[in-house]
Amino acid sequence: YHRRVHGEFEFESGRYGPLRLIPGASAKLVTTDHGPKLNIDISFRVMHKESVEEMMRHTRDTRDLVRRSAVVKYSNKSFVIHDIDTDRNPDTEFEWGKGDNKKTTSYFEYLLAKYPTKIQASDLSNHKRAMVVEKEKKFGTLNYYVSQFVYVCGLSDKMKQDTGFMKDMRLRIGGNPSHRALLTHQLALPDRSKHEAFWKLLQHWGFDVDSSLLMVPTRSLACPAIQFGDEAITGRGKWEVYDRDTRRSHRMAVLPRIRKTFVITESRQGPNGDFLRELERKAKDMGIDIRPEVIQVGRRPEDYLGEIDRINRECPGHGEEKTLIVVLMPERDESANNLYTRVKQLTLQTSIVTQCALNKVQKGSFGTKAQMTAVQICAKLGGKPWQVKCGETSLPAKGTLVIGIDVHSSKGESSLMGMVAVLDIEKMTSWQRVFETAEGQPIVESSALPDAFTAALHAYRNYHNEGPTRVVVYRNGVGETQFDEMGRAEVDVLIAQLASIEPQAQLCFLLTFRNTKARLFGVTGQTDRYGNPEAGTVCEGGSISNSSGYFEFLLVPQVVTQGCVTPIRVLVLHNGIRSLDGLRLQNLTFHLCHTYYNWFGTIKMPSVCEYAGRMAKFIATHRSGSGHIFPQQLVDGYYYL
Repeated sequence: YHRRVHGEFEFESGRYGPLRLIPGASAKLVTTDHGPKLNIDISFRVMHKESVEEMMRHTRDTRDLVRRSAVVKYSNKSFVIHDIDTDRNPDTEFEWGKGDNKKTTSYFEYLLAKYPTKIQASDLSNHKRAMVVEKEKKFGTLNYYVSQFVYVCGLSDKMKQDTGFMKDMRLRIGGNPSHRALLTHQLALPDRSKHEAFWKLLQHWGFDVDSSLLMVPTRSLACPAIQFGDEAITGRGKWEVYDRDTRRSHRMAVLPRIRKTFVITESRQGPNGDFLRELERKAKDMGIDIRPEVIQVGRRPEDYLGEIDRINRECPGHGEEKTLIVVLMPERDESANNLYTRVKQLTLQTSIVTQCALNKVQKGSFGTKAQMTAVQICAKLGGKPWQVKCGETSLPAKGTLVIGIDVHSSKGESSLMGMVAVLDIEKMTSWQRVFETAEGQPIVESSALPDAFTAALHAYRNYHNEGPTRVVVYRNGVGETQFDEMGRAEVDVLIAQLASIEPQAQLCFLLTFRNTKARLFGVTGQTDRYGNPEAGTVCEGGSISNSSGYFEFLLVPQVVTQGCVTPIRVLVLHNGIRSLDGLRLQNLTFHLCHTYYNWFGTIKMPSVCEYAGRMAKFIATHRSGSGHIFPQQLVDGYYYL
């Protein structure tokens, strides 16, 4: 349920407790070819209604609280939680003050003295609860707060990865395009009757503000053909692997080579047996020969890991032929060292491809789950579920090398830069690698970027027996305020490497931004009725902004039927390819949004960026120690999906 309380929404989340959504707006003044425009969007701040103390009653695992934003009830101070100290409580004494004025008192007595009008002695319900710790950035000083008076804000990584929860959130706060446009209009400017001084000041400055939404010209890109192994289909943003006419799944475009398939499960009967039979049938329709050897084990994680270790010794993969292990996990385990994490660690150590599935997920949805699992297996083993043909207005596949770069950073650990190079944009033949950099060190200041770029160029030459003539680089993860300085430095490094290795090649370097403040609404007949633009809608050039001095465009690559679509922003930082104009660049970007093999449809980002980010995060999460960060035998498969 949800209700509005003083302009705020409250709703009960089954997994994360009661939440409060505080509405607001974020705005930015931009200059365009048509004069200054106010770029405004509705935004919500999420706050848990329960205090940290109440949240800790439900779980002993405090890792979800660390590194999250929080606010202190009595002072309204915002900070980032550094740790939860269970050795201290409100009655723990400490020294405060300077020189002769030093005093020794408990934390709670200190609060009573400093905030007498906001905290009473009867307010503290539990004197033995842990303290919330803040670490100041400048001096590293530790500050302690009573957990009963601290409230967590924002979304945790677990909440962001919970697709059901995030869908529910988008439905609650997003609304349909017409509703969001109305809220934007209401929050864009203050009410004239209540803020007369504001409007007089604008009039004094000579500003005549039009609060209506800006009408901008757009173009609609043609959707490329999706080529399966048996036929080509065209779908605007979505397509099905299952052919309803023939009642069979499409044959995969490029079939993987499997040496041997094993299934490790607690039980061969019931839902597990039904799922395995459906998986084998779906895979056969797709042209994938699984025929697994089923191994029954106990419920302990050690039983599963012991079998994986034995299989690695007795039946390792060789070259393009890989060994596949399907693990049917008995239950969901969210602990730090759970079965899924340990299985994926073995993937990096042994180069055996693993596919994990949860027993409970398969109940009642064997066909859909088996179909998705079969497609993932195909991609993980080096196959290609589908391919995308280049259109006349896109770059030709011959001579074109497309590279995606993203960086994953973890606090206290080295950063990992993922690079995915597509050697043939029609066949989606790819090369991928992860490189390590020191914590906080930009990739342009390390050897990671030139080494990775050089290896990608060599991989292209080894595959085609000639070098590329066009290199297009999509760089994700650069901040809005850093792109000019950091991006230009990276461009200079790549140009120097390209001139020394493949001097005939030309470079185009683009920055992609997933989260933008811009919203695009499609007009459906009447001017006060809005809908989501169709997939392939592009808005470019001076209609967006001309302040950066670079060519940029907004692209809507997905079909969105619930809530409001958010376009991606692509900025061309350098373009040395003479034949690559704006239309070809937009078609290439849209083309790459069709080649992500973990979803039957287009995705928001170009697949090379998504693959690079997923790979870097996967290895950072599951590697053991600082060594052995990349399995060389898995260079041609998307094992991290």
